[in-house]
Amino acid sequence: MPQTVVSKNVVRRWGAGTAAVVRLMAASDLPMTGVAIAAAAAVTQPRASQILKQLAELGAVSATPDGYGGDPAKLLDLYRARTRPHLVEPESYWYSTRPLTEQASRIHALATEHGTAIAFSADLAPDLLAPWRHPTVMIAYTADQLPAGEAGFVPAEGRADSSLILRWIDDHRLLSPAPPWVDEVDGHRITDPCQQWWDLLDLGGADRAEAADRLRSAIVGRTLPRPR
Repeated sequence: MPQTVVSKNVVRRWGAGTAAVVRLMAASDLPMTGVAIAAAAAVTQPRASQILKQLAELGAVSATPDGYGGDPAKLLDLYRARTRPHLVEPESYWYSTRPLTEQASRIHALATEHGTAIAFSADLAPDLLAPWRHPTVMIAYTADQLPAGEAGFVPAEGRADSSLILRWIDDHRLLSPAPPWVDEVDGHRITDPCQQWWDLLDLGGADRAEAADRLRSAIVGRTLPRPR
C-alpha cells in the first residue's frame, strides 16, 4: 500500500489565538509584557508565552527590558502566509445597486436589528482609513448568520458579481481591531487593518495591490487613525 509523504515545506496555519497576538503586536507602539499581551489577545498566559517564543524564533518579535516589541513588516508577512479566517459556513455573495456606503449602513442596521456584531473589511474599510481606490465590494465579518435579503440585497453568483461578501466567523476577536487602532470610522465598524490588508490581497487585482501597499505602509509606520 503506497505511503503518503508529507512535505517538510508545508506551512502550518495559525490558530485564532496566534493571529490575535500578531495583530496586537503589529499595532502596538510600545513594548508589552506577556501578561498584558495575554489579556489583550484573550489567550492564557502560558499560550501567550508559547506564541511569543515562536514569533521570536521567526524574528518577528523581540524581548526588551520593558516587554515584547514587534516588527510590523515581518508580522504582516507571516500573517499573510499563515492565517485564514475560520468560517462557520462558506462565505455568501450578495448584490445591490445602491452606493456602497449606503449598503454598509443597511447591512449594519440589519445586524443591529438581529443583535449580531459586524465589522467591515476590504474594500470599504481600507478606503476609510487610507483612501486610494474607489471601493466596489465590501467584506463584512459577522458573529452570526445574517439574512441579507431583508436589507435589500439579492443573491449573487460569486465574488465577481457581488457588492457584499458575508463571512460568518466563530472568532469574535476578528470583529474588533487591536488597540490602539480605531474600531469605527464614519459610523462603520471595521475589522483590524492587518485583516483588511489580507483581504485586499485575497480579493486580488492590480489596483487592490496598490491599495494594499498603501495600507501596509500605514500599518508598518503606525500612522493610521487613533482614537481621540
